[in-house]
Amino acid sequence: MAKRKSTRVEMNRLIELQGPRGVSQGVVRDFSPGGCRIQQADVKVNCGMRLTLRISLPDRIDPIEIKPSVVTWVGKDAFGVEFLSLSTETRARVKAVHELLLEAQTAHESERVISLPGVSWTSSSAK
Repeated sequence: MAKRKSTRVEMNRLIELQGPRGVSQGVVRDFSPGGCRIQQADVKVNCGMRLTLRISLPDRIDPIEIKPSVVTWVGKDAFGVEFLSLSTETRARVKAVHELLLEAQTAHESERVISLPGVSWTSSSAK
């Protein structure tokens, strides 16, 4: 398996898939400028299949169309796609959204609360 070029970020967005077997829907579970993992209850794709993807990214209301993309792996309830030959505009938008999500995900990680063992406090006025 080839090493990923970019870090994947968590995502939970509906996606429409159009391929040789028609149109179906799934949920994007992780995302990078080069591809994504799509969860689908009844996977209807094969490795090497080319798809057109339509997804509403969190930066705008209008969905983005990613074509072509190719299925790189297939599991029981999910599969991976690689984005191929994106237009300059589409590539810029995908990269910008990825950077925003990565920044938000990284900020979230660094702001975690550290748990300390329980401490018993006694008040000087209680004595």
